Amino acid sequence: MKAVQITGPRKAEIIEVEMPVLKEGDVRVRIQKTCLCGSDIPYFGYDQQKLLDEGKPNAAGHIDYSQSNVYPLPVGLSLHECVGVVVESASSDFQEGDFVLALPFDQYGFFEYLTLPESRIFPLPEEPVSKQEILMAQPLGTLLYAWRMMPEIEGKKVAVIGQGPIGLMFNALLKLRGVGTVIGIDRLEERASVGRQMGADEIIVSGGAGSVEQLSDLTNGDMADVVIEAAGHADLSFNEAVDLVRKEGTIFEFGVVDTDYVDNYPFGKVFYKNLTVRHSVGAKDKGDFLTAADLIAEGKVDMKPLLTHSFPFENAQTAYETFVDRKDGAIKVLIDFE
Repeated sequence: MKAVQITGPRKAEIIEVEMPVLKEGDVRVRIQKTCLCGSDIPYFGYDQQKLLDEGKPNAAGHIDYSQSNVYPLPVGLSLHECVGVVVESASSDFQEGDFVLALPFDQYGFFEYLTLPESRIFPLPEEPVSKQEILMAQPLGTLLYAWRMMPEIEGKKVAVIGQGPIGLMFNALLKLRGVGTVIGIDRLEERASVGRQMGADEIIVSGGAGSVEQLSDLTNGDMADVVIEAAGHADLSFNEAVDLVRKEGTIFEFGVVDTDYVDNYPFGKVFYKNLTVRHSVGAKDKGDFLTAADLIAEGKVDMKPLLTHSFPFENAQTAYETFVDRKDGAIKVLIDFE
C-alpha cells in the first residue's frame, strides 16, 4: 500500500509499505478523505535535524532524538483526521462497507489503509452532509472534550485568539452553547470574514498590544471573561491572553504548543490578576466524536467555510506546502484518496 514519509525539511515522498496483519478486534479501513491539522505542521515545516543539532526538543513529541540522524521521519507521520470505508474486520462491531472515522495512534495516519483496534474506529453518518464536512468530526470532537473543562460561559464575553480552523470551530461552538459575545482575534485580515461566518460577533485584526487596546474599547474596559488560546504560539499568544482577560478570569489553552518552555512567562500578572489557567489536548471519549458527527450532520455546526482546498493523495507535497504557508487563504486543506 502507499504511504507518505517526510524525508527532509519540507519534503514529503510517497512510498510503498507492507499491509499490517489484521489481528483479533482490528478493523482495516480504506481511507477516502483526510485533512491536515496545525499539529502536523512541525513535522513537515520545521527542520527537525537542525533542532536536534541545537539540542532543542520538539514539543510535538513523536521524534526519537536519541538517534544521530532524524531523517527520514517515521512512515505515516503526520496525519490524524481520516475517514473511509471498512474493507476488512475482525471486530463484531464493524462490517465491510461501514463508513467510519479512523483515529490513528500518535498521528501516524498518512497511509492508504489504516489497520486499527476497534476502539479507534467510530461510525459516521453518510448523509445528509459531505464526507469532507463529516471529517471535521475529529477536530470538533476534541473541542467537545475540552468543553468539560470550561468554566460557566453562558452570557459571558469570550475572546478567541487565532481564527484558524480550531479558533473558527470554537466560534461556532461558543455561539451554539449560549455565549453572550464571541470576539475573534487574528493577525490576518482574510480571516475576519470567515470568523464572522463561523459565529464571531466581533473580529479584531491585530495582535499583542493592538488587540488589547481594541478589546478594551469594545468592552468599555471590562475585558474578556474567558480567553481561549487557539493559535498555538505559546510565547506570544499566552502573554497576549493574560492581558486580554479580566481579573479573576480564565485562560483556556488549546493551541498545540511548539516548545516545552515559555520564555518571559508573566507569572506576576497571572498571580496578581488571580487568573485560572486550564488546558486541553486530544479527546478520550468515543461519545465526543459521535456527538460532533451529529452536530455536523444536523447542520448545527456548518463546516463548509473552513474547507478551502483539496488535493489528490499524489499531491501530498503541494497539500503540505499550501497548508503550512497559508497559500491562497488556506484554512483546512483536504487530501483525497478516492
